[in-house]
Amino acid sequence: MRNSFRLKSDSMFERTEEINREPPLRIVFLSVEGNKTEQDYFEWIEKYREQLGIKARVHVHSLRRSKQDNLSATEHVLELLEEYIEIRESDILPERMRNLISEEYTDNFIKQYIETPELIDVTMKDNFELLLQQVGIDLEYDYFLKEYSGKFDVFGVLIDRDYTTHSVAQMNKIKNACIEKGYRFFVTTPCFEFWLLMHLVDICSVYKDELQEFRNNAKKSNKHTFTSFEVSKRAQHSKGIKEDTFKRYYFAKVDFAIRQAKEHFSTNIDELIGTDDSDDTKKEI
Repeated sequence: MRNSFRLKSDSMFERTEEINREPPLRIVFLSVEGNKTEQDYFEWIEKYREQLGIKARVHVHSLRRSKQDNLSATEHVLELLEEYIEIRESDILPERMRNLISEEYTDNFIKQYIETPELIDVTMKDNFELLLQQVGIDLEYDYFLKEYSGKFDVFGVLIDRDYTTHSVAQMNKIKNACIEKGYRFFVTTPCFEFWLLMHLVDICSVYKDELQEFRNNAKKSNKHTFTSFEVSKRAQHSKGIKEDTFKRYYFAKVDFAIRQAKEHFSTNIDELIGTDDSDDTKKEI
């Protein structure tokens, strides 16, 4: 675990709305590789989960990190999940966070800062917020995560297969760490955009002669690979997915995407990771 703290919300979700809802029975907490496309997609999945037929008391929460946080290596994705677990299992704050906060800010003060900040001396409050900023702690989001829990929660990481940067050894290392710690391990291959494309077209029909292009997923520009370019052409967005875009292109096609994945592509983790024996097995989709 690194010394820096990466969980930060950037005001991307409604804390009050979530806390006032009926307590969830299960929350699926996901640490994802990207901090834009995946974050937006799962934000809208969560918002429209009941209309999508997801059980009302099952929530999906993609762990937030700063927009400036571009740490996306496989170990960094697992690290973010473990920072959340560390916060979830602590009494007030994890020890490594508490060690960076002066003793004058007692546990009672921290609780009051979260629950009734208007009752705190303004100067002390300002100094405390300056300290939090200096050490990189988003205390409000950390406390949201600590309170936001169900009885049967699931913790998982979602990683692109990305043959150009992630080796078989790296993928297996993260997979085995997840198995050992009881986390779920999800793989999108070659990248998350391929999953988005499954919403947009019948891939085996439209791209029947180009499937190898997805396996290669070559860079087309500074913004796009082959796969992300095809998504951009059809859904008219780059990395970000606005709510209107989600509703227009993805909302009604989630079941279609799931059906495509199950009927035409491998869903076996070991097959998706592949081996070092040949290019074909390394590029299995």
